[in-house]
Amino acid sequence: MKLSAFPAQMPEALAWPRALRSLRLLWPLMALLLALALTAAFWRFESQREQTQVHQAFDRNLQDLSQRFEQQLNAQRQILQGLQGFLAAYPQADKAALRLYAQTLPPHGGPADMHALLVAWAQPGVEEPARLLRLHPGPGAPVRSGSDLAKVSPSLLTKLPQLPLLLTLVRDEGRLGLSGRLDLRELQVGVVEGYLQALPVFRGAVRPSSEALRREHLLAWVLAPIDPTAMFAGLYPHLPEGLSLALYTEQHLQARSAFFRSAALNGDGEFVEASEGLQVARTLRIPEGENWTLVLQAGPGFAPANGAGFASQVPWLGGVLSLMLSLLVWSMLTSRERAQHLAERMTEVLRETEQRWAFALEGSGDGVWEWQVGSGQLTCSLRWKAIMGISADQAEPSMSQLRELIHPQDVERVRGDVQRCLDGVSTALASEYRVAGPGGQWLWVLSRGMVVRRDEQGQALTMVGTLSDIHQRRQTEEQMRYLALHDPLTDLANRAHFAERFRFALANARRYQERIGLILLDLDRFKPINDQYGHAVGDQLLQTVARRIKAAVRETDTVGRIGGDEFVVLLTGPMSNDTAQLVVEKIFNQVSLPIELNGLRLELTCSLGLAIYPQDGQDELSLAKSADDAMYRNKREGRKLMGEVQRSWPFTGL
Repeated sequence: MKLSAFPAQMPEALAWPRALRSLRLLWPLMALLLALALTAAFWRFESQREQTQVHQAFDRNLQDLSQRFEQQLNAQRQILQGLQGFLAAYPQADKAALRLYAQTLPPHGGPADMHALLVAWAQPGVEEPARLLRLHPGPGAPVRSGSDLAKVSPSLLTKLPQLPLLLTLVRDEGRLGLSGRLDLRELQVGVVEGYLQALPVFRGAVRPSSEALRREHLLAWVLAPIDPTAMFAGLYPHLPEGLSLALYTEQHLQARSAFFRSAALNGDGEFVEASEGLQVARTLRIPEGENWTLVLQAGPGFAPANGAGFASQVPWLGGVLSLMLSLLVWSMLTSRERAQHLAERMTEVLRETEQRWAFALEGSGDGVWEWQVGSGQLTCSLRWKAIMGISADQAEPSMSQLRELIHPQDVERVRGDVQRCLDGVSTALASEYRVAGPGGQWLWVLSRGMVVRRDEQGQALTMVGTLSDIHQRRQTEEQMRYLALHDPLTDLANRAHFAERFRFALANARRYQERIGLILLDLDRFKPINDQYGHAVGDQLLQTVARRIKAAVRETDTVGRIGGDEFVVLLTGPMSNDTAQLVVEKIFNQVSLPIELNGLRLELTCSLGLAIYPQDGQDELSLAKSADDAMYRNKREGRKLMGEVQRSWPFTGL
């Protein structure tokens, strides 16, 4: 029985090796399915990452275009305010003087490109302007005949009904105003349709505090047309690849309200459907008038231009790698040598991919760094070393050496920014600081980074980021900020900056019950000297006087220039009536010293007026009036010579 059963069991025993061989063929298939599942997961992750990256780039471009547009509006406001200050300082200025001033403005095509400037002269007791004078800004800009529109015709006011309303509004409120959409062809300013900015000009150095005083002291209006099409034409060369934009003057995006359109529009002048939802309408809030709508849309070329496109290759690459992995498993099960050879080939492919990614990061102009927080090891690219001023063959610096390269005033702030990122308080690092450059110069850089690996307790293990050179951008910002606050001829505080310092000092004096002094200074016989020897000598004379005034006051005091030959001094800090009087006498003596300019010996004096808070006034207007009255009282009583006793001269308005 047993012998007969033995042969029946032989085929089953011999079948096991064949079953194992069949099972062995399932391993490559299982590896293929697992790799395809991982590829699908990675493809989904990479697609979401690229979509996030494209949206972030889109948001940055939208923010940048909005800021550029608002900067152009601000630049135009500054030009209007400059013309306002010129008229306030020279209320007797004629057409020739105004046109000469207009020719000193920035040329066409600059950040504040303006087609024309208009001066509307006020007539006492009448709501409407008496006449308009058209100016053309820019050095050497031609002044065509008929630019003086003479008396304002009733037909012009009828065709521009918003003009009288705009002038009345800005006069009563005493600030810059913006009209609605207008047909500007009647003004002959080179703009067909656009807007008008208007700014009132009052007599005196200080804006009247009440509506009645503003109507009484109104001298003129300065106006400037705004052509949004021309403004966005200046922005268009900076528009990144694949983006289209338009500007609408209403909330409903219709062709009749579009002022500028770049591309990607249908026949009705409206945007076509945007892919991936990359179309945003942002409201630009204009402080002086209505709101405008900026619409930005990304086209098909925007995503590839911002690093997208790799996700579409993931399925193909993942499929190939999955197939290779299954073949690798099959090869490992069949031949160890073939498996080893295939592994070497895959390693080479991965190494080439890593080199391409490193080349792409270096080509962007930013340096790349990686920091192992626990060990303190810092790994950086060649571009990172170049920005930090480290030679390419030098080893990576330690964290202590890196701190020595940073400006001492920035070390603690940078350390705090990094620590907040390590602690998880901030999701990413973005810190601007200065590093040592060649010749002892300090250069501005921007470091960005984030923690990419933490342990189970949440402690940061690895941090990676980039380093950008932003020195040129910071220099430009500092220069623009300085020019906005100082007089370009004398480097003294301009009217706006001095008014801000005056308000701050007055508020501080009220709080701490201290005294401050205000000195108004007007040069005597400056106009004859300027007319006789020319504007070049006059400018050098003003620069010399500015230096002497600044040398006669303390470091805590502020000196400003508010007109052609008019200066103002703000005395702060501990002071009394006697010390203020001594400062006035010192300024007078310094200004009265003979001046040698290009072989010329010039002598001139000045008239000064002093007002002290709180006895001569409680606010800016009253103090300015007291100082002005004292200055003209001193001018009537006669100019004091240097050889006489100065203590007897009644400078102040006490």
